[in-house]
Amino acid sequence: MRRLSRFEQKILVAMGLVALAPLAGAIVLGRSAVRDAYHTGVNERIHAQLEGSVDLYQVHLETLREDAERTTDAIAYHHALHDALDAADRRAVDAHLGAMLERFPHVARVSVRQGEEVLAERAPDGMDGERRPVTLRRMLPAETLATPEGERERPETEVEVVATAPQAVFDRFQTAGEEAELYARLLEQSEFVSGTYVGVFLGLLGALIVVALGLGVLLSRRVTARVTSLARAVRRVGAGDLTVTVPLGGRDEVHELTEAFNAMVRDLRASRARIEYLQRIGAWQEFARRLAHEIKNPLTPIQLAAQEMHRSYQGDDPRYQRKLEDACAIIEEEVATLRRLVGEFSGFAKLPRADLEAADLRDFLGDVERTVPAILEDVYEDEEAPAVEFLVADREMPVRIDAMMLKRCVDNLLRNALQALRGREGGHVRLRALREGEEVLLRIEDDGPGVAAKDRERLFDPYFTTKSDGTGLGLAIVKKVVLEHGGEITYADSELGGACFEVRLPLGGRPSARPPKKSET
Repeated sequence: MRRLSRFEQKILVAMGLVALAPLAGAIVLGRSAVRDAYHTGVNERIHAQLEGSVDLYQVHLETLREDAERTTDAIAYHHALHDALDAADRRAVDAHLGAMLERFPHVARVSVRQGEEVLAERAPDGMDGERRPVTLRRMLPAETLATPEGERERPETEVEVVATAPQAVFDRFQTAGEEAELYARLLEQSEFVSGTYVGVFLGLLGALIVVALGLGVLLSRRVTARVTSLARAVRRVGAGDLTVTVPLGGRDEVHELTEAFNAMVRDLRASRARIEYLQRIGAWQEFARRLAHEIKNPLTPIQLAAQEMHRSYQGDDPRYQRKLEDACAIIEEEVATLRRLVGEFSGFAKLPRADLEAADLRDFLGDVERTVPAILEDVYEDEEAPAVEFLVADREMPVRIDAMMLKRCVDNLLRNALQALRGREGGHVRLRALREGEEVLLRIEDDGPGVAAKDRERLFDPYFTTKSDGTGLGLAIVKKVVLEHGGEITYADSELGGACFEVRLPLGGRPSARPPKKSET
């Protein structure tokens, strides 16, 4: 087990003081405080009040029962019901039951039977709230009735009344009884309960202190481990290692600090890579300027000398004349090639810095799209050209660009894609532009042969080319311009199967890395 660090020791001491300070007071005052609190809530006076409330509910329920009995008597022994039964008038019986329901709204159902036969039965349309029913019956004895037609026997009649009472009264009565019973048990065991509470309280307090100290060790080590890891990473960055990444953990301030540190290292790494590349480009530009100057100076004398030799020959040897003409043609052709290379070197050496201005990338790409026919005619001349597709998101894409230089970049990437498709049937070049978070993504891809894996790392190096007639400056210029726009360019796998170049520019633009001074290269 490793030794506790100073930071961990400080955390544990602070936690111990916080935990132990109230413990002494809790031990002294805990028992009396808990006992007094218990006796304040559990005493004879409150128990007597609870018993009284149970008795009140009991009286209330008995009153409701007596009211239901009186209601049943009022319905069963009403003279109107007897008159209707004597007259054997079912309608009158039914009308009497309806009147009784209106008079006694707490009655849920009332019926009159003679044997198995139901003379009448009525129930209200609905009752408010939840209610508990109680069924009461009254038997009306059989009677012999004297009528003009003679004596008639009225059979024994049963009157059934279903009275109701609010269910809440019964629920409260039951709850009150349970609470009174529980309170009585608590009152009997007050000494035992208060002592138990005090013991449990002190036991839990001691256990919590132990657990708190254990958790303090674990948590402090987690925090200090991350802080230590962050400190080691800072020392590595200070030594120049920008590949370091500190793993994230937790959701606290240390996590935020680590996240900010990793973001800072990523920005430093990107900035250093950008500055180093611009430094290399600056050195290559100086080399190109000197090389162009050294090559350009002797080209004119060489060409003039060859032309003078051709004009000054006055002999009549046809074989020598033919060799002289072939030599002059070769010299002039190679001089023209060297002049073209010198022109490209000079253009690369004199490449200006990007002068950024606010623009909408949609408008810029619209201008580029209008120049595509001229590019196709220049690359393919009379050959059948491949399809060029522009997919630009219909959403504002504000950027800061140098329109002339960025157009040169996009033109170069389009020409590379079109040249890669020469000699292939069909062909498809696609330019897609869309927003991704705080960036604008510009993808230029084709369905050509792509770039070999071994050549991808050197794609943007000056003077590296896979073309027989290339100078290797095009992609180097493209990357330099993109970096000066605060963006980045990478090679990726194309959805079409060929090459794909992704250019990412910040929305609204951001300061780009300034090229180094000559004294810094």
